Amino acid sequence: MVSEFRPLIEVLRELQKLVQKKMSGHFFIATESNHSSMILLRNGHVDEVTFSRYRSDEAVKQLSNVAAARARFQPGKVDTSTARTPLGEAALQWLLGGFENDAAMRPRVAPAAAPAPAPITDAAARREIVEKVALTYLGPIATLICDEAFAGSGDLDQVLQQIGSNLSTPDESRRFMQEARAALAR
Repeated sequence: MVSEFRPLIEVLRELQKLVQKKMSGHFFIATESNHSSMILLRNGHVDEVTFSRYRSDEAVKQLSNVAAARARFQPGKVDTSTARTPLGEAALQWLLGGFENDAAMRPRVAPAAAPAPAPITDAAARREIVEKVALTYLGPIATLICDEAFAGSGDLDQVLQQIGSNLSTPDESRRFMQEARAALAR
C-alpha cells in the first residue's frame, strides 16, 4: 500500500486493484492538508465513502480536489448494521476508474479568453462550454456528471438543472446556471 504522499491518481489505482480482487475492508486515505477519507469495501463493492465530514457523492467530490495523498488498506469484515448513504452512479464510476480519463486530474488551465461571438448552437461545443463552467463548481467529477446529464436529455435547460442539482446550495446552483447560460450566449 501507499505509505508516502503520491498523486491521487496513483492512490485510486490501488483502490481499483482491491476492487478487482473483490476485497473487503477499510481503505484509508490521508491528504497532505491533513484531511482523511475512508472507503468501505465489501467483496469488491464500494459500500460507503467519507471525506472529512462529508459522505457519499459529496465526499467523492471533495476527494477529487486532492492533489496528493497516502493510503492504507485494512482488510476485514465490514459492519452491515449501520445505515449507509449510497453513491450516485457518476461518483462511483469516477472513483473506480473514471479518474483515469478525467482531464481535470491534470493541471488546470484557465478557460479560453473569448468564445465565438454568435450563440453556440453546435451540441459538442455547448457541452464543452457547460463542462468548463461545471468544473469550476464541481471539480474533476464534473466530467462524469455532465456525461450523465447530456446523455439523459437533449434539452439544455434540463441538462443545466440536472448538473445544478449536484451543487451544495440553491444559490450555488442558480449561479452555475447563470454563468453557463452567459458563457453559451457569448
